Amino acid sequence: MGDISMKMKNLVEISSLVAESTNFFDIKDKIVEKMLEVVYPRKACVNLFYNNNYDHAYLVCSNSLEYIKETFKSDDVKGVKFDFYEDYPDYIHDAVKDKKIIYVENVFEDERAIKERNLASNERYTGRVVFPLIYNKKVVGFMTCFLDEQDVLKDEDIDFISSIASLIALSIEITEKNSQKNFLIDKLRNSLELISEATRKLYQNKNIEEFLIHLSDIAKKTTNSEDSVILIDKKNNQNKVFRSYCKLDEKDADVQEVMNILLSKDVPGLYVNDKNNAKEISENLDTYIFYKLSHESETIGVILCTDGQKYEDDDLNILSILSKQVTVAMQLYDYSEQNVKHKLIAKELNILNKQQKLIMNDSKMECNSEKELEFYHRPATVVGGDFYYAYKMDEDRVAFIIADVMGHGIVSNYMVAMIKGTFKALCYQYKTPGEMATYLNKILYDEFDKMGVFATALISVFDVKNNILSVSNSGHYSPIIIDENGEVVESLNCKKGIPIGVLPDAEYHSNTFSIEKFPMICMFTDGALEIKNQDKEEFGLDRLKNFIRCNYKNSRDKIVENLKKETEIFTGHDNFDDDILILMLKNI
Repeated sequence: MGDISMKMKNLVEISSLVAESTNFFDIKDKIVEKMLEVVYPRKACVNLFYNNNYDHAYLVCSNSLEYIKETFKSDDVKGVKFDFYEDYPDYIHDAVKDKKIIYVENVFEDERAIKERNLASNERYTGRVVFPLIYNKKVVGFMTCFLDEQDVLKDEDIDFISSIASLIALSIEITEKNSQKNFLIDKLRNSLELISEATRKLYQNKNIEEFLIHLSDIAKKTTNSEDSVILIDKKNNQNKVFRSYCKLDEKDADVQEVMNILLSKDVPGLYVNDKNNAKEISENLDTYIFYKLSHESETIGVILCTDGQKYEDDDLNILSILSKQVTVAMQLYDYSEQNVKHKLIAKELNILNKQQKLIMNDSKMECNSEKELEFYHRPATVVGGDFYYAYKMDEDRVAFIIADVMGHGIVSNYMVAMIKGTFKALCYQYKTPGEMATYLNKILYDEFDKMGVFATALISVFDVKNNILSVSNSGHYSPIIIDENGEVVESLNCKKGIPIGVLPDAEYHSNTFSIEKFPMICMFTDGALEIKNQDKEEFGLDRLKNFIRCNYKNSRDKIVENLKKETEIFTGHDNFDDDILILMLKNI
C-alpha cells in the first residue's frame, strides 16, 4: 500500500504548490513531476488556450517528454504554438469540446488517432489519455498522459490525475486573476491553503470524518454561506452525513430527500440565488449552491452550501475543486483502511497456511512395489486454493483428489478444508471416482454457491493390485500420461464434466484404463501453465508436456529442481501470480 501513501503525500505537496504560488509557469514542471512519481505513465504534457481562443493550443509543459521536447522548442513563456484543429488528433478535440476525459488505449488501432501515429512512434508511446483543464465552466487547456505497452491506468489513477488536473486549472486561473489584479485571488488561494491543510491532516491522522468536516467548513467559509454539508451515499456509506453545522437537519428532517433532488439534476453542480427557486429543496432556504461527488463514473454524494448572500461562478469552481479532493481522499482512505485490515489478518493467514499444509499429505505415498504418489506445491500467496489429498481405502485401492478452488485466501482455504472432509467421508461409501465427484458436488453445492466460488478437480481411484486407474474429471485439465517409450499419450484424455459448485444436480463419470505400461501420470493445476514471461507469453501445456517427457525418469526432488530452473529461465524471476501444484503417479 506504499503507493497509496505516496499518492496522498504528493497530493498534499501539489496542493501546497498551487496554494503558495501566483504563477502557474513557475510550478508547472514540479506539479507534473510530483504527479508522475506516483502514477503510471511516466510521461505527460500540458497545453493551454489563451483568451478563449481554441484555434491554437500552446505546449507549456513537456519536461517529461523526449522527442517532443527536443523537436518543439520555444523561448516564449506562453509555450510552443500549435494549430489545434490541424495538429491534434480528433479525440483531443472531442475531449475539449465535450469537457470529458478520453482514454485511447492504442493510437495505432484507434481511427481517431491517425494523425499522431508518427509522433507516437518517435516519442515511443502506445496509449494516450486526455484530461481537460476546466475552470469556471470553461476549458482553459488540457493535459495528456502518454502510455507505453506495459503501462496500465486504473480507475483510481484516472481519479487521482483528474484531481491534479483540477488543481492545475485553478493554478492557471489564479495566474490569470493575479495578472488582472482581481480581488478574488485571495479567496481562491485561501481555499487552496485550507484544502492543503485538511489533506495534510488526513495524510497524518488517517481520520476521514475529521477531513470531511474540515472540507465542509472550508466550503462554508469560502462561499460565505450560513451552513454547509457533505452528503455521502454509496454502498458502504449509506446515509452517512458529514457536516460542519447541523442547521440543515433542523430545517429538513429528511436529508436523504434533499440529496436525491440534487442528484437527479443533469448538471454536475449549480447555484440558485432566488428564494422561490430555492424552495425546491427547502421552504426555509433563500439561496443554495451544490456540486456532485463522483467516483469511477458513479455519483456518490454532494457538497451543499446554503444561505449565502449571492453565489457566483467562482464559488461553483471552488466546490468543484473540493469535490475532487473528497473523492480522491476517500479512495486513498479506503485503501489505507484495507491495508490495516490486511495487517490485522496476517497472523490468521499464517495460521491458515499451516492448516493447509496439514490438510495435504506428506509429499510421498507408496502405492505398491512399482508405483508411488508424489507431489510438489508452491502457493502464490500466503494461502492458496490448490489442494491435493490421498486416502488409502483398503489394501487394494488408493483414492486421491487434486483440486483448484477459484481464488486465494480465507474463502479458498475454507473450501479446501470442506472438500477434504467431504472427500474422506465419501471414500467410505463409494467405490468409483464418478460417484465421489457426483456426491461431492451435491453435498457442497450450497456452500460453494453461498461463497460465490467453484472448483475444478480430478478424483482418482488406483487399483494397486491390478495397476488400474479410474479418473473422474470435474472441469480440470486432463492428466499428462507418459508411455514406456517416453512419449505423451494423447488418446486417453479424461472426459470432462463441469466444475464442482456450478450446478446442483451435475453427474460425473469415470474414465478407467490400465497404467501398467505408463511410467508417469502427471496431474496439475493451471498455475503451472499460466506462468508468463516478459512478453506475456504463457508457459503453456505444450511446454509442460515436453518438460514431463524429458524428466519423468528423474526422482521427485530432481523433477522439482528442474521445474524451478526451467520456469525461472522462462520468466526471468522466481515469483508467480498463481499457485503451482503438480501431482505425479510414477514408477518408483
